[in-house]
Amino acid sequence: MSHEQVVELVLPHVPDVLREDGNAQITRAQLRKIMRSHEIPLSNEHLTPVLALVRAAAPVSTSSKGAAR
Repeated sequence: MSHEQVVELVLPHVPDVLREDGNAQITRAQLRKIMRSHEIPLSNEHLTPVLALVRAAAPVSTSSKGAAR
């Protein structure tokens, strides 16, 4: 499975995890949690590049509701 395929599987779950945990950006632990709960296989050596791709593709959550840009 390519990094891009893993990102496609993970991305739909990112907003919920960010909302639940109150993070602005997904963490390595959150990525692992998503992957475990959805049985998405990925070895540790590939986790960093996938995390970077997920962060680049996922919308960043902000705590300031009125901020635009």
